[in-house]
Amino acid sequence: MNRLKQLKTYPFGLFLILEWIFLGAAIFGEWPDTILYEKYYPSSSSLLSALSPFFNLLCLIALGLLGLRLPKTNKNNFNKWFYLCLQLGLLWLPFALNPEGIFYTTPYLIVIIRGCLIFELKESLLATLLVIIASMLSMMLYGSDFQEFQSNIVKSQAVTLEQYQVMKNTSIISYIVMFGFCSIVVLLLVNALIREHDSRQKLSTAHQQLGTANQKLREYAMLAEDRATLDERNRIAREIHDSFGHALTAQSIQLDNAIAFWQLEPTKAYNFLTEAKTLVTTALREIRYSVAAMRADPLQDKDLATAINLLCQEFSQRSSVVPQRRVSLTYSLSNEVKTTLYRIIQEALTNISKHSEATEIMVELQTLPEYLFLLIKDNGTGFDPQQNITGFGLQGMRERVTAQKGCLQMSSDFGRGCTITINIPRKQSLIS
Repeated sequence: MNRLKQLKTYPFGLFLILEWIFLGAAIFGEWPDTILYEKYYPSSSSLLSALSPFFNLLCLIALGLLGLRLPKTNKNNFNKWFYLCLQLGLLWLPFALNPEGIFYTTPYLIVIIRGCLIFELKESLLATLLVIIASMLSMMLYGSDFQEFQSNIVKSQAVTLEQYQVMKNTSIISYIVMFGFCSIVVLLLVNALIREHDSRQKLSTAHQQLGTANQKLREYAMLAEDRATLDERNRIAREIHDSFGHALTAQSIQLDNAIAFWQLEPTKAYNFLTEAKTLVTTALREIRYSVAAMRADPLQDKDLATAINLLCQEFSQRSSVVPQRRVSLTYSLSNEVKTTLYRIIQEALTNISKHSEATEIMVELQTLPEYLFLLIKDNGTGFDPQQNITGFGLQGMRERVTAQKGCLQMSSDFGRGCTITINIPRKQSLIS
């Protein structure tokens, strides 16, 4: 059990209030007990006996002040045991100076409470046992030093000395049983409250750590999103520069040629204009494709199978190659997984149209019992994967699959096309 580490004062205000209640009971009990003691024991007229109540009061106040600063629980045991002995010394000191003093029970309960706070559970059990023994010895000492007091009570109540001795022994035994029972109850109660306090502290700390972790996770997610957005913008900027920019440059050349041959060779100039118009059409198609790739939600509330079919149709319109597709989804997918799959297929088709020169393309997506399976295969020119590991398209695919805790495998060689297989765990694919 963690024992309220690093605390020098009471962690519970209730315990401190309970202490002062016990001390108040002992302090206010000093005066009537002194009056009764002088009534039945008038021979105690010495200066020490007269000052005994004030000395007892001073010891009780000192005991109360000790509770304002408890020893640290993570320090060595010597300080804690010295603190315990100091408290017991304050309770025994009045008897050492005046054996005819008044005996109190409640201060010993205060020592037990403090022992539970500064010691671990096993040590607190030992400390409680020592307090019980000290209290028993005080009670026995108190009873053995009042023979004249006993005889006066015997005379006043008309009972024999033997009867009073039996009454005294019975009272001592009853006190030992009662005080031992009260001590055990206090020990269990204080330790139960400390365990509850420790549990709440741990729970509060766990909540704080969880909140901090969530905050960091959100920050990392925002950074990753910003990085992905920046990379996507850079990729699209490169595509616009490579496709649309190239088309406009070629168009400008064709228009310059048409102007140059307009009067000398009108037919040739017309051919240049026709070629320029074709380049404009191609540039517009590339712009539409790039804008479609920039959409935040590429699916636009369409199911994944429909979105893949439209993607393949757009590809066939641009390249005159119709991809074969086989989509079989037996359970619903999360939006993140659907977007990931769509972007991967889109990127793969873009790479095929730019570099592969393929005439056959296969896109297969199906849900298996343990994972989601995606296959993209073509019969294009292929490439060496070991020499093409820094391309943004392939790197983006890997990052998307890794984010879904999936696995991407790619095989390719010159003249043998390229095959991409992706597995995403089912539990990661399901709607959360």
